[in-house]
Amino acid sequence: MKTKEEITKFYAAYKAGYLGNNILDTYFALVANIILKKQLTVIEDTVVASEIQKRYMIDLPLPFVRQILGVGVKNRCFIEDHGKYVVAVEKLSQYNFDEKNFNELWKQLIHKFEEYCQEKAIDNSSYDINDFVLNMLDDTDDIILSDGISEKKQGISQMEYAWYSFVKHQAEAQTDLYSFIAAVSASNITSQALFYSGETIVDFSDLHIYLDSPIIFALLGMDDVSRTQSYKTLISDMLKVKCNIHVMDHNFCEVDGIIARAAGWATSTAYDLRKANNAARFFHDSQMSEAEIAEFCENIETKLNDLGITVKVTDYDIFHSKFQEDENCLFDMVKARYLEHGYGLTQEKEESIRVDVRSIIMVYRERRGQTATRLQNAKHIMLTSNNAIANVSKKYESNRSIQAGHIPACISADLFGAILWLNSPLQMQEYQKEKLLADCYAFLKPDKELLDRYFQSLNEAKNADKIDEKTFLFLRTHKVVLDSLMDITQGDYARFNSNTYLEVYEDIQSKAQKQYRDEVIAHEQTRQELLLANKEKKEDEQKIKELTQRVQLLEENQQNRQKKEFERKVNIWGWIITLFIAGIPYLFLIVGIEIAKTQFADISWKSVYGITGAFIATVIAGILYTKIKALCFRKVRQYLQSHVKINE
Repeated sequence: MKTKEEITKFYAAYKAGYLGNNILDTYFALVANIILKKQLTVIEDTVVASEIQKRYMIDLPLPFVRQILGVGVKNRCFIEDHGKYVVAVEKLSQYNFDEKNFNELWKQLIHKFEEYCQEKAIDNSSYDINDFVLNMLDDTDDIILSDGISEKKQGISQMEYAWYSFVKHQAEAQTDLYSFIAAVSASNITSQALFYSGETIVDFSDLHIYLDSPIIFALLGMDDVSRTQSYKTLISDMLKVKCNIHVMDHNFCEVDGIIARAAGWATSTAYDLRKANNAARFFHDSQMSEAEIAEFCENIETKLNDLGITVKVTDYDIFHSKFQEDENCLFDMVKARYLEHGYGLTQEKEESIRVDVRSIIMVYRERRGQTATRLQNAKHIMLTSNNAIANVSKKYESNRSIQAGHIPACISADLFGAILWLNSPLQMQEYQKEKLLADCYAFLKPDKELLDRYFQSLNEAKNADKIDEKTFLFLRTHKVVLDSLMDITQGDYARFNSNTYLEVYEDIQSKAQKQYRDEVIAHEQTRQELLLANKEKKEDEQKIKELTQRVQLLEENQQNRQKKEFERKVNIWGWIITLFIAGIPYLFLIVGIEIAKTQFADISWKSVYGITGAFIATVIAGILYTKIKALCFRKVRQYLQSHVKINE
C-alpha cells in the first residue's frame, strides 16, 4: 500500500498546475525543501537527482536538474563552483514550502469520494480508499477507442464507476476540488514530458506532426464536447509554436469513409445506439437534415484546413523497402497490447489499428533513417489519442535502437501537450480538465456486452407487446439511454435483468421530471427575483421622483429668494438714483410752480395763462420724472444683472 510519503510525489504537478507557477520554479521549491531538510551545504546535480527520486519517486534527467539548479544560481541561492553548488542557506530558506494545503485538499478529496460512494450505495469496505484513488490518478495507461464503445469484456468495477462518476460530478459542478484532481492527475504525464524535453523552446517550425483518426473525429465535433475542446486547445497551441500539422492521406480516407457510411446510417429508421459509432451519433443527435449532412461531408477537408491542418499525400507503396520498418511486427505488438488489457478486436478495429500502424511506418519513411533524442529535432512524429499505440511505438523504438532515449515515431497527444506547456502549468491544467472529463465520459459509457444485453431485452419486450413503438424507438436511439443504463447498472452486469430497460425508461423520466421541476423552480425564482427587482425599481423611481421634486422645490425657493433679493436691491438703488437725478429737481420745480401760482391771485387773462402754463409745466415735470425714474430703475437693473449672478 502506498504511504503518505509516496503521495507527496504528486506535489510538484499539483503545485505547478493548481497554483500556476513555472515548472522550473516549482521543482526548485522541491529541491530547496530537500536541501534544507538534509542541511546540505554543497550539492551536485547527481546528488539532487538522487534525493528527488528517494523522496518523490520521480526520476528527473540530469539536464533538467541542472536547469533547476540554474534557477537557484539566478536567485543567488547557489554559487556555482566547478560543477558543484555552494548553498546560501539564509537565501534558500525563502523558498521552503509547507505541504499543509496539499494534505488538506487530499483529505477533502478522500472524504468527498467516500461520501459519494455512500450516496450511490456502493460498498467500499474492501478497499483502501486512499490507495484506490492513488491508483486511479496514477494510471495513464488507458485505451480510448475511436467508436466510444468499449470491447472490453469485463466492463468496469462498481468502484471504478463511482470514481469516474464522482469526477464527472465535480467537473460539471466546476468545484475547486476538480481543479485539484486535474492538477494531480497530470503528475505522470508531466514527469514523462521532462524526459522528452530537457528545455522548452518556442519554435517547432521544423517539426511535422501527423494526427491519428480519433483526434480528427474529435476536431470535427464527433466526440464528447470536452474532448473536442481539449484537442482544439492543443492544435491552437501547436500552431502558436509554428508546428506543421497534417493528417496522412490514408487516415483522411479512413475518416472520410467512416463519416460517409455514418451519414446514411444516422438518418435510417433502423438506427440504434448499439451499432452507431461517434460519427453516426453526431449526425443523429445533431438532428441534421440529409442536405446538411451532405454539405458537411463535402467540406471535411475545408473544415480541417480552417483549423490549420493539411492532408499529407504519402503515395503509400507496400513494395517500397527503403527506410521500411516491420509493419507486421508493429501490428502484432499493438494487438497483443489490446489482448493483454482484456480488449477483443473486431475486424473493423483491426483495420483501424492497421491504419495507425501504417502512419507509424510512414513517419519512419519521412525520417529517412534519422534519429533524435530531442522532440524538436525529430522532424516527423505522429500524435495519437490511444496510449496503447503510443506505448507500443515507444517499445518498438527501444527494441530497434542501439542507443536508448530516441524519440519514437508516435507519442500520445497528452504527452506532446505537456511538453508544450512545461512553462505554462495553468494552460496544461485547463487542457487536463477537459481531457479528464472526456475520459470520464468515455469510461461511463456501457460496453458492447452490456449494450447487447440491453437491446436483447428491449427487443424481447417489443415482441411481447410490453412497450409501444414510440417508447421502443426512444429507448433504442436516444443518447440519454447510455447514461441512464450506466447509472442503473453502475457498470456491473450482475445488476442487469430483463426489466432493466424499464428502469432505464423510469430513470430518464425521473431525471426529465426533476429537470422540469428544477427549471420551474428556477423560473419561479427568477420571476420572483424579477418582481422584487421591479418593485425595488419602482420604489427607487418613486424615491428619485420625490427627491427630484424636493430638489426642484428647493431650487425654485432659492431662485425666488434670489429674485426677491435682487428686486429689493433694484428698488433701493433705483429710488436712491431717481431721488438724486429726478426727485430733488422735480421737488424744486413743483415748489417753484406753486410759488409762481401765488402771483396770479386776480382773475385775468394773464393769471389764466400763468396757471395754465404752470399746470402744463407740472404735467411735463411729472412725465419727465416718471421717465427718468423708469430709466434709473432700468439702468440699475442692467448694472446689477451684469455684476450679480441670478439663477433663473
